[in-house]
Amino acid sequence: MLKKVAASAAVLTLAATVITGCSSGKLNTEDTCSFISVQVVEKDLLQKADDVSEQLVAGETKDYAKIIDEFNAILGDAASQTKDKKLVEALTAESEQNQEVSKLMAQGTSENAAEISMKLSALETDEASEATAYLDEACPGMDSFS
Repeated sequence: MLKKVAASAAVLTLAATVITGCSSGKLNTEDTCSFISVQVVEKDLLQKADDVSEQLVAGETKDYAKIIDEFNAILGDAASQTKDKKLVEALTAESEQNQEVSKLMAQGTSENAAEISMKLSALETDEASEATAYLDEACPGMDSFS
């Protein structure tokens, strides 16, 4: 219920931004984060992730890779719409990391689950964490699908 209320508030914030108009035509940081949250709700990504959770636990990761791809498209849209240059860098870094995760998960079957898991762990580097750190700061509590 709280997520639905937050999503409604985010939609209202975005609507207010559109109505009042931004001088640059770009979203500020808060509105960009709201945009991402609204898109996740509209595309029902949390439910989709929940629906494939049993497959994921069983090592079948192909359907989850599709959810990551959908989320990645949202991140790309948000990066193109924000005026926060630091957020653009963080969204781009997150998107690049998600692309790697998606590629690995698209190959996932129960037979190679351990190998996929090791490769996914290898993607979690300090460099990757530093590149996306601002995203956690700018959009605390944002859902992630990787």
